[in-house]
Amino acid sequence: MTRTATRSAWGTWIGFESCPMLLGRLVEGFAGPWTPLDDVPVPGLAAAPVGDAGDSRDENRDKNRDESRDAARGDSRDAEPGATGAIGCVVLAARSPADLRRAVPLRGLLPATTRVRIAVADVPPWAAQPLPVAAPGACWRHLTEMRVSRRGRGWHLDAAFTEPVPAGDVVAHVANGLFGGCEAVTPVAGLEGGVTADWRPGDPNVTLTPPGGPVPDRRDAPGCDLPLRRAEADGCVLAGPVIASPVVTGSVGAGPVAAGSVVAGSGGAGPVVDRPVAAGLPPLDEAVVNPIGFRRHPSQETAALAAHRDGFVVTLGGNRLVRLPVSGRVTDVDVARLREVRGIEVPALDAQAGQGRASAVARVVAALSAAGIPVLAAPDPARDRALGPALAAALAAVTGEALASDLRREELSIRLRRAALREHGAAARWRRLALAAGLPVPPDPRVSILLCTRRPEMVPFAVEQMERQRGVSAELIVGLHGFSAREAAIPRTRLPVTVIEAPAATPFGEVLNRMAAVASGSYLAKVDDDDWYGPDHLADLLLARRYSGAHLVGSAAEFVYLESLDVTIRRCIGTERFAPLVAGGTMLVTRAAFEAAGGFRPLARTVDGQLLQAVEAVGGRIYRTHGLGYVLRRRSAYGHTWRQPVQSFLASYQEQWRGLVFNELMEDGARWRAEVRT
Repeated sequence: MTRTATRSAWGTWIGFESCPMLLGRLVEGFAGPWTPLDDVPVPGLAAAPVGDAGDSRDENRDKNRDESRDAARGDSRDAEPGATGAIGCVVLAARSPADLRRAVPLRGLLPATTRVRIAVADVPPWAAQPLPVAAPGACWRHLTEMRVSRRGRGWHLDAAFTEPVPAGDVVAHVANGLFGGCEAVTPVAGLEGGVTADWRPGDPNVTLTPPGGPVPDRRDAPGCDLPLRRAEADGCVLAGPVIASPVVTGSVGAGPVAAGSVVAGSGGAGPVVDRPVAAGLPPLDEAVVNPIGFRRHPSQETAALAAHRDGFVVTLGGNRLVRLPVSGRVTDVDVARLREVRGIEVPALDAQAGQGRASAVARVVAALSAAGIPVLAAPDPARDRALGPALAAALAAVTGEALASDLRREELSIRLRRAALREHGAAARWRRLALAAGLPVPPDPRVSILLCTRRPEMVPFAVEQMERQRGVSAELIVGLHGFSAREAAIPRTRLPVTVIEAPAATPFGEVLNRMAAVASGSYLAKVDDDDWYGPDHLADLLLARRYSGAHLVGSAAEFVYLESLDVTIRRCIGTERFAPLVAGGTMLVTRAAFEAAGGFRPLARTVDGQLLQAVEAVGGRIYRTHGLGYVLRRRSAYGHTWRQPVQSFLASYQEQWRGLVFNELMEDGARWRAEVRT
């Protein structure tokens, strides 16, 4: 990446609002000029002539779109002469991986080129290298050279092609590889560029629309289900019907549309509402603002958030830890720099602060909460209205005294991240936007719980643990290994139940495979018959699956009840990280990854470890989330498929309690104690 850029190079940046001087030092051989990607306008579309064939219409529409785009960019893009009109080199500088994901929905604004240079200035410690996931498109067939190099705290990628390729496709594929894959978010959105990109970070399946103009079709269908409009008068972002005239700004519901808010309406494919629907803060990008890298024992005291002339700063003593833009946007790099603080104090706004400042502060608080960084926030009605009642209630429980205890601090952190991600995460927010606009949404994915047992007396206890699960759509597959349903008292439950019987001689892994074969869920969750599960165990696993993108997630067996000693211990196990091992009784795996790994091996023991190894072997990722929603019961090695002796659990632990003790997130998971006969 030391080659001098050609005269036809065009550079664009995203995320450098608070540090513009960094651009000149970031990309060698390119001195500018730089164009903010947020400021690149979406060009208008010329009317496409109507032909006899659908392909002709698509070709004419694409040609008109390209011509309009070139005209809108003008001479400032310095395109190379020739029939293709391609630019010699496109340079994209992103402040962080989070900003690179924000560039993905704007990929249509990047021109075709024979060389793409992507520079990410800073990445968090847990980020992977930016290796693109090459989709089966045309661009990678023309690749002649690609270099990926570490530069300071970031990464640079330089790719050369024999033919002009869409630079936006390369950007989308690099972002896809950096985050281990992407998932489509419904409904399909139409964006006008700029700040609307904050609403669909990392999503390449958006339609860019000209300002105030009609939404272009996609393959003779409406280009999106829910378009977002930007009102120039007051800076609002609006969403309204795909067909017909642009949405008119004004009052929504009981109050006025606030600056920086989004208003949602339905698209051309569904019912059109008469009036837009208020949507609040921009959603959080779960892929970059999440609990990954959480520090259980922070090394620094509580920091403070304060207003700054260019936005906000977080300071500790006399040191400035991070600087945030005026919009209140928080990136993964900002989160990484705040990991060692015990919490962040957020003062209440003064009476003169406007709605815009209250929304920006709420956006900061929501992001910090989603990252699991405890927030000490003084009551503030305007901010709390923007955050929603669930997150505001979780914030009210955070006190300085509670943060002094590492265990209590982690409990509060988990409650905050649950509320923030469920209320403000992109997937959840767009689902509510679609419902408010009258659009149909797909059903929640079902979790199939695989409960296999050799002990009839444990069936009522185990079913009760699954009965108390909340926030998920689930079914229960009960495997009776060595006895029949007539010998087991299966209690009534609200969950759909399927019973599988297998002879005692059948290998454990084979029984589990039979259970998985009759399961209907998109996810398979394996549970044990004698362990305790908090009521949010499955919901937390699904949440971790969403923000990690992992194919298999599980909890850590941190809390263990040693029944023979009547002692509960907490073990030293790192959590909220990608790791090859999780507790076997907490594994949740996607159906696709389970089938790609070949299912469980038909063995009597070690089936959990074999599945973990197989998932990694086929390229899957494994993530270990917190262990505060699970307590492992241990009496003796005999009678368990995991033959770990009781004494081994005492080799390394950080806390212990006399008797059976639960943390607050378990919400007393044992109203009665089942006897285990071995």
